[in-house]
Amino acid sequence: MQAFRNKSETLLYLAPRLAAATVLEQTTFTVAEWRESPARVIAQILVHPWAGAPVIVRSSVSAEDVSGRSLAGHFSSVQNVRGPEQLRSAIETVLRSYRGFDNGLEHVLVQPMLQDVTMSGVATSCEIGSSRPYFVINYNMTGDTTAVTAGRTNDIECYYHFRDADQLPSDRLGSVIRLMLEVEAATEWATVDVEFAFCADTDVPVLLQARPLRITSKFKRDLSHHHAGLKRAQKKAAEVLARHPLCHGHRSALGIMPDWNPAEMLGVRPRPLSLSLYRDLVTDSVWSHQRRHYGYRDMRGFPLMIDLLGIPYIDVRASFNSFVPRQLGEELAERLVNFYVNRLAAHPSLHDKIEFEIVFSCYTFDLRQRLRLLREHGFTRQEIDTFLAALRDLTRRIIDPRSGPCNADRTGIASLCRRRALLASSDMPALDRCFWLLEDCRRYGTRPFAGLARAGFIAVQSLNALVMLGMMSAAGRRSFLMGLNTVSAQLRQDFEELDRQDLLERYGHLRPGTYDILSPRYDDAPDFYFGSPPAQGPQRHRSAKRDEVQPSARLADEEKRAIAEALVEHGFDIGVEQYLAFLSNAIRDREVAKFEFSRNLSDALTALSKWGEELGFSAEELSFADIGIIRQCHCSAIDPKPLLSAAIERGRHLHEMTMQTVLPPLLTDAKEVWGFHMPIASPTFITNRSSTGPVVTKLDGDRIEGCIILLPNADPGFDWIFSHDIAGLVTAYGGVNSHMAIRASELDLPAVIGAGERLFARWATAAALKLDCANRHVEMLPSVRAHEAYRRYAAR
Repeated sequence: MQAFRNKSETLLYLAPRLAAATVLEQTTFTVAEWRESPARVIAQILVHPWAGAPVIVRSSVSAEDVSGRSLAGHFSSVQNVRGPEQLRSAIETVLRSYRGFDNGLEHVLVQPMLQDVTMSGVATSCEIGSSRPYFVINYNMTGDTTAVTAGRTNDIECYYHFRDADQLPSDRLGSVIRLMLEVEAATEWATVDVEFAFCADTDVPVLLQARPLRITSKFKRDLSHHHAGLKRAQKKAAEVLARHPLCHGHRSALGIMPDWNPAEMLGVRPRPLSLSLYRDLVTDSVWSHQRRHYGYRDMRGFPLMIDLLGIPYIDVRASFNSFVPRQLGEELAERLVNFYVNRLAAHPSLHDKIEFEIVFSCYTFDLRQRLRLLREHGFTRQEIDTFLAALRDLTRRIIDPRSGPCNADRTGIASLCRRRALLASSDMPALDRCFWLLEDCRRYGTRPFAGLARAGFIAVQSLNALVMLGMMSAAGRRSFLMGLNTVSAQLRQDFEELDRQDLLERYGHLRPGTYDILSPRYDDAPDFYFGSPPAQGPQRHRSAKRDEVQPSARLADEEKRAIAEALVEHGFDIGVEQYLAFLSNAIRDREVAKFEFSRNLSDALTALSKWGEELGFSAEELSFADIGIIRQCHCSAIDPKPLLSAAIERGRHLHEMTMQTVLPPLLTDAKEVWGFHMPIASPTFITNRSSTGPVVTKLDGDRIEGCIILLPNADPGFDWIFSHDIAGLVTAYGGVNSHMAIRASELDLPAVIGAGERLFARWATAAALKLDCANRHVEMLPSVRAHEAYRRYAAR
């Protein structure tokens, strides 16, 4: 027989074939039988001994679970039904949901209601949407067996387990996986979807429903190559997590969002070219050289980013070491790093907020209050005072307007611009142009940017401290940020004032994926990013530079007096005007540096595309190469074509495994490469405003006004969306200090930054969203019509 028919027949078929689960008793009847005599049907139900207790009346439609399609969730069920009258009402409720499928032959299923349920959920034997070879179990620990399927709770756990792992979990999760394997074997179906429940005092699940899982992409059965790759990933993770003799901290962790946040900048599964560019320009050496230049511990030689099968991770211990002031002694540095790592392990949802919630990396006026946390964890007063003094000295040096390291970094950015103009005026071959643009980008671009970004972080944290201590109001902080003449703010003004040619001359190099050769530049697809230009209209002229409100003019006199007194009290020998100028310059200069180094990088990718085209390779093919091939070919007379071809083939092979791999966002045990719980993130909510709008996940510059934009990763190349009047922004990745967080704050735009994979995927299925940032709440609206109704209600 066909294994998957209607719900009742599927359960009857599976009941004698399962050893890993039980199936409840049942009785069924057809719609025609009910219409003929409801009383007889009810009497037949009540004959069963179990019908004296509460029962559940469930749909059992042939179209619901057949192998050609699934209508999971389309039909109704009614729980906790007792007695004839409740049975009659429940059955009528279920039959009303049959509308469009009511041919008289469909069935209704009645079963005993499970009692003392302690765990229930839904599990699939591959990842839905991608067909990645992982068992995925969504469950909750309440007695509501439909809470997961109906989405009535946020207390849902999500567990991933590689299909070909050597071992299954020893707990109930392992029992669910064994159940799925038995259902697959009994039905001869490659991937399945099951609903299950556990009652108290038993580890044997009850199978509530089984369905064939529809997959749109190819499902791989032979996982031996993938298994070998995960073995290597486990070995590498174990090596990185273990003690290192040259690094403080007894253990480490690997995260996709701490520090330089590769998940935000590259995505979770970047192509090899993007990954190698990020390594070369930032995480191999630039990051540690610049931290040392700004007064932190010397971590040169330690790569910040480790990839596991192409998924980029930050070595958290290396990052934590690099935030320790250089003047601190070894013993105190060791204790601090251990404290940071242990706190992150205890609070994994903070992995995208380590500099705000985990690490103390600079001096702010509220630092002593925040350092109470160290006292609670056993640090002595003397140790805390020593640490506080070291951070104060480090911060004073950084913000010094005369000798601070920002001055040299601004000079570096100026050199980058000057040298780029010389390269642009030359007629050197595409390969050489690419090489020198990248060399300059590293030396005069990302290295100064790393320093200016550090200063920018200090500025943002200092502003937050002023608000926290009442020296500046939240409105004052917002006014301060909105008054800055940042690149993003200038773009918004220029979009309104410049003609298309001038706009692209200034911003044409930007691309949403800064490191992605496949991401079109603004000047490659201007109509997509900015909409079609009007057929006729007044001639626009080059806009003037956006006027910046002077820092002192953005604050009230009493706020400036409070800051001036605090500077004296905390031992800073600069005036309030200089201090506010540092805050302004640091935030602005970070954007300028990013804008300029991304021009070098974008031009280099264009040159690389041209060189590849000369050799017969497309940009798509080049995206699988490693950027190291550029240096090798530039410095050698070797034939580049076979070299590049081999690199592309190798990268393509590696990326296939990357695309099939799921790993945790924070990895603290090497064994987690085989199985792990996917955590729910703790997003950052920007502004105290609310906004509703239709959800947009696929960007089209002509159709995003008034919408809530959902971006998986949002680097500065996505700034073009702010030239449109969007209602709000949600990103899967990004921290409190990320570009998009600051940008949304400047614009007073409701935004949810760093939602994480689980929440982002859930919200992406909504027709519309309501962002309530003040209450840190996101509401899924069932339709655009509901959004319109809410908007009309709110306007009253």
